[in-house]
Amino acid sequence: MKYFGVCYDTGLRFTPEKLSLERFDPAQAEYDMRAIANDLHANAVRIEGEDIDRLVITSRAAHRAGLTVWFSPWKMDAGLEANKTYLTDAAREAEKLRKEGVNIVFVTGCEYTLFNDGIYPGSSVYERSAWAYAELGNKGWPYTPVGLPEPFPTKAKELNSILASLVDVVKGSFNGPQTYSAAIFEEVDWSLFDFVGTNYYRERQTDEQYAAGLKYFQSFGRPVAVTEFGCCSYQGAAIRGSRGWRIMTGFDSNGNCQWENGVVPTRNEKEQADYIERQFRFYASHGVEAAFVFIFSQPGWPMGEPPNDLDLCGFGIVKLYPDSDPRSRQAPNWEPKESFRRIGELFRNHSTSASK
Repeated sequence: MKYFGVCYDTGLRFTPEKLSLERFDPAQAEYDMRAIANDLHANAVRIEGEDIDRLVITSRAAHRAGLTVWFSPWKMDAGLEANKTYLTDAAREAEKLRKEGVNIVFVTGCEYTLFNDGIYPGSSVYERSAWAYAELGNKGWPYTPVGLPEPFPTKAKELNSILASLVDVVKGSFNGPQTYSAAIFEEVDWSLFDFVGTNYYRERQTDEQYAAGLKYFQSFGRPVAVTEFGCCSYQGAAIRGSRGWRIMTGFDSNGNCQWENGVVPTRNEKEQADYIERQFRFYASHGVEAAFVFIFSQPGWPMGEPPNDLDLCGFGIVKLYPDSDPRSRQAPNWEPKESFRRIGELFRNHSTSASK
């Protein structure tokens, strides 16, 4: 495996009101990039966010730490024209970074059908994903896009028309490689990209099913990047994969977390660490070019006392201090989980064995 690292959130707009990371601290980003390079022994980081200045600042910090940057500008709940304007600006900044010597891959969108307007009906990721899930008969997400019924093939044509337009926009300013971060069920024209990029979470698949899905993504003659994989850190999270966060169903009138079936999940950091290790070893032994653990930290999901331990339904490999804790305003503003330590061992061993 050539590239191995983690995803890093600089602020995403999952809801219109605010970014996931409201207070961006360049010193914290600098600290985190050094931790990713020196403690996790990663050689790459996927830096995602909406604010282009934040992406640039964090990318330079990553470069100083010796990391390859997978530059992932991500404007949610916007249509084609708004994304073309946005990605034009992002591509210009990415090209400046490339000319400065940053080793950089441009991630041209992420799960566009779910997170953006114009293909699936709905005005939010929650509405669009609910529509898609219902169209699939509420039977769960497929392991690949092969054989999906209408309207999915027609929607795939619409997606690829949009992606072709966005790739051209990025190429107009950026002269490096591109990929796309696809949902597992999106049928993408991978001839547009230099890497096949998929958010390839594992849930209940057997080894055979999971390997067959990976072979599908490898069949396009491009190196495969698993742009996201991971799970939450509670007992039973591994078989939920990307859906693990749904165990938290909302808040009551007093602001307390409400959990599925009224039961607070049991913290199990070992289950998260075991899941990540199993997946990383699988990718390394099956010819995957790049893999990124989702996610270094998950802003807005701090640790706390049950029932308000939001970190349980987050995917972070570190636990963020809550805003009420003075440590939340210093670097580091987090504590490592067991997965942090396990990833450090995995990446260090992989790097050592690859260099022999």
